[in-house]
Amino acid sequence: MPTPTILMVDDSETNRKLTGKLIARLGYRCTFAVNGVDALAACETERPDLILMDVSMPEMDGLEATAKLRSLFGEDWIPIIFLTSHNELSSIIAGLAAGGDDYLSKPVHFDLLCAKIKVFLRIADMKRQIGRDAARLEKYYEDNEAEQALALELLQRLSQRSSIALPHIWHRLSPAENFSGDLICRAATPSGAEHFMLADCTGHGLTAAISALPAIDGFHELVQQYLSTSLLASGINKKLNTLLPTGRFVAAALVSIDYTARTLSVWNGGIPCVLLFSANGEVREELPSFHPPLGILSEDTFDPTVKTFGWSEGDVLIMSSDGITEASNDTAAMFGVGGIKAAVRKGWPDKVGPSILDALTEHLHGAVLQDDVSLLMVRCQTSAYGTG
Repeated sequence: MPTPTILMVDDSETNRKLTGKLIARLGYRCTFAVNGVDALAACETERPDLILMDVSMPEMDGLEATAKLRSLFGEDWIPIIFLTSHNELSSIIAGLAAGGDDYLSKPVHFDLLCAKIKVFLRIADMKRQIGRDAARLEKYYEDNEAEQALALELLQRLSQRSSIALPHIWHRLSPAENFSGDLICRAATPSGAEHFMLADCTGHGLTAAISALPAIDGFHELVQQYLSTSLLASGINKKLNTLLPTGRFVAAALVSIDYTARTLSVWNGGIPCVLLFSANGEVREELPSFHPPLGILSEDTFDPTVKTFGWSEGDVLIMSSDGITEASNDTAAMFGVGGIKAAVRKGWPDKVGPSILDALTEHLHGAVLQDDVSLLMVRCQTSAYGTG
C-alpha cells in the first residue's frame, strides 16, 4: 500500500515546517500549498489522501478553496481538516458547511492532530474499499443480468416447442423470481395421443430453471418416439439421473390422453394435485403422488408404473405444483388441494382457472408467494385429436 500523502495548506512558513515534521514522524508524505489557489493547482496535479486547511489566507481563503475542492473531487471523498485560530461557533459551522470534515483550533495539540489524521485516513481507506467493493458488485450484477437474460431466452425458446395456446387448454406459470423452476410441456402424436408434463424442479430461480432444461429436452425428444407414458417417464428419469447433480431432482406428473382409445394414463412423482373432473364438475379421479420425483432413482430401481382409466367427453384434467397447494397465508394455513376443489366448484364450468387464481389471492390475503406456481387445465374432447 502506497504511503499516504497529506497536503498542508497554510500561508505561514513556520506552521508548514512544524506540521510537516510531525507528519514525517508519522511516516506520511507531506506536500505544501501557501493558499487556496495554490492548493487547487496542487490537487489538479496530484490527489492527496488528506488535507490540512488553514482558513485565513491571501488570494483565496480556506472556505472558498474547500468548496472548490469538493467540486473538483466530485464523488471522491478526501477528508479536509481545518486548522485555524478562529474558534467561534459561527466559524466552525461555516467551515463544515463549506465541505470541511473536522475543525481544530490553533494552537493545535499535536497528539490530537495525530489521532485525527489517523482516524480520517482510516475512514478514507474504508470508504475507498467500499467503493471498490461496490464497483465489483455492480460488475457482478451486470454480468449476472446478462447471463440470466441469455438463460431466459434459451428457456423461452425451449418452452416454445410446446404448443399450449389451444382452445381446450388453459394454463398459468408464475415464477417466484426471474425464472420459473416449474414448467408445462405438451406434445401431440399422430397416433392419437396428447402428452403433458407438469414439473417442479428443486428450488426456484435460475438454479431450478437450469434443471428444467434436460427435462424439457427429454420430454420432446422421447415423445417423438411414440413411447408410452411408462417409457416416457423412464427415459426422462434416466436423463435427469445422469445429468443432474446430487440433490437436484424434478417432481413431475406425466399424463397421456389417448383420443382414440379414450383413456388417460398418469405417472405422478411428487406433484401434489392431479385431478380429473367429470363434465358436471364432480371429482372423478384423484391421483396424488405415488412415485418419487424424477432424477432420484437409478434406471434399475425406477418404477414406471402408471395408472390408466377411461375418460368421457367434457371431463377436465387439472394439475398444479406445490406452489399453489402449499401457499400459506399469515396464519400459516395452506391453500391445499381442498382449496383447488372449492375454487373449481365456484368457477365451473367456464371460469375454473381464474377462479382458482382468485381463490389463491384471497387465501394469501396480501402474503407473498414463496414458490413458483404452475396450473394446467385440459378439457378432454375428441375435437382436440391431432392438434399441435
